[in-house]
Order: sequence, then structure tokens, then C-alpha cells
Amino acid sequence: MNTPAPDATTTSVAGVALEHPVLNAAGTAKSLDDVARLARSPVAAVTVGSITKEPRDGNAGEVYASRPGYAVNALGMPNRGATFYRDALPELAGAAHAAGKPLFVSVAGFSTDEYGELAHLAGGAGADLVELNLGCPNVWDDGQQKRIMSFDPELVSGALRAAAGAGAPVGVKLSPLSDPVLLGEVAAAAVEAGVAYIVSCNTFPNGLALRPDGRPAVDVGYGGVSGAAMKPVALGQVAQLRGLLPDDVDVVGCGGVRTGDDVRDLLAVGAAAVGLATAFWDAGEDPGIFGDLLADWLG
Repeated sequence: MNTPAPDATTTSVAGVALEHPVLNAAGTAKSLDDVARLARSPVAAVTVGSITKEPRDGNAGEVYASRPGYAVNALGMPNRGATFYRDALPELAGAAHAAGKPLFVSVAGFSTDEYGELAHLAGGAGADLVELNLGCPNVWDDGQQKRIMSFDPELVSGALRAAAGAGAPVGVKLSPLSDPVLLGEVAAAAVEAGVAYIVSCNTFPNGLALRPDGRPAVDVGYGGVSGAAMKPVALGQVAQLRGLLPDDVDVVGCGGVRTGDDVRDLLAVGAAAVGLATAFWDAGEDPGIFGDLLADWLG
């Protein structure tokens, strides 16, 4: 376990050294311009993705609703697909590495074989860590919501086994699992399948925000809940996972990170690093938010 001491800033995730524990979460960087902007920011590493096998436009219409204390999003993982990233990832990795930062790549498949294919693509193209996004609740196709794979221990295990030998340590990002027995089963399946780290947690599935007229604020209806309301959920998930996992499997805490106290709290319950997306989006995608957060944490 690599939880930073209160008087230290350095940490590591799955053996990848970080100058401090603050990361951008998946979903906040998709292009070379995104990576370049984040590489110039204070983030400890740059996270790209999630990448899917086929290009995705994401969900149509309004996909993000920010409210006091929470947000609901259903972006639908827009990205340019595996063929594009097979060529682009070496340049993205080069931009991050030139700034002295590791590149983490999040991938999302619709079968265990796709996870394996995408993990090998990312690892072979220069990713320092590969994150299997098993918890995105916002993916719709032909009017149907896709299954959330992180609720099935066999699918978690299968995705990790397919990703074995990807050329970089492989972790998983999980949905919040409110059933402690299921959380234990998922954690055990991930460890048995060779997981290097776990990111917890993704957004809470199928939340609903309303417009003043009572219609859903997100046009597909439901979306993932994020923002400050997720902090106690994330703390609970990280604390439980830290108790379930062996010391050599790190936990990255995500959910409700907006202040230095949020960073301190997640580190205190066992996170080796923390990630944020909602605070970044609410700041108009200004990378300065990471510097503000670090200053608040260190202050």
C-alpha cells in the first residue's frame, strides 16, 4: 500500500511514481490538445479516455447537469475509437512524458475480449498504466442502457484476464457497490485475476436531475451522480476496499474531490491517489483547478 504520509507529497500507483496524489479522472482528456493542457498543469499524471473499440459520438442533447452539491452526467464515452488511438497514443504519451508525467489510459469494452484488445493497444502504445473502465453507467445504444460490468465478479475477472500481458500494469474502475458481500466478491475476483490497482468509485448509476418544468435535465433521462454528494460513498468504498485488498494492490479514490480536506480524507482511509472530474468540469475545464486543490491540500 502506498498511502502518502501526512508530511509527504510523493506516492505511487501500481509501481508508477507520482510527485503528489492528485490526478485528473477519466473522461476529462481525449485529444492531444487536452493532454498538452493537462501536462502543463500540476496534475501528477495525465489520464486519457475512456477509449472504446468503435468511435462514439456520445449521447445526444444535454448530457451534463450541475446542481449545488451534485452533478448528473450521461456523456456516453465520446471518443474517436481504437483505430485513431492506435496511431495517436504514442504522441499523447510523448507529450505527457516530455512534461515529466506518466500517461494513464482508460479503456471501455462491451465484452471481455474487447477489454483485452484495448488494454493491449494502450499498453503497446506507451501507456504507463491501463484502467479498465468497468463502471460507466451512461452508455446507451438503440435506446437501451448497456450493462454495468463491475457488478458481475465473473466479468471483472474475465476482463482482467483478457488484459493480462498488456505491457503496463492494469487496474479496474468500479461502480459503487453498496452490497458489502458483492464488493468483497468483486475485489476477490479482481485480485485473483491479477489486478494492479482499483479506482473507486465511478458515478452512482441512474440518478435523475430535473429542469424547472419537471423534465429530466439530461436528455437520455438518467445519468451518473457525481460531485460533492459522492464523497461519503467514495470514502466508504475506498475504506472497505483497502481492508479487502492485499497491500500491493493500490486504491485510487474518486468521488466528491473539491477541496484539500477531501484529498486528506481519501488518503486517510487508504487511497494512494485521488482523481477528480466534476470539479474540473464545473470550473469550465480550467486546469488551474488542480493547482488550487494542491495548494489547499498542502496549505
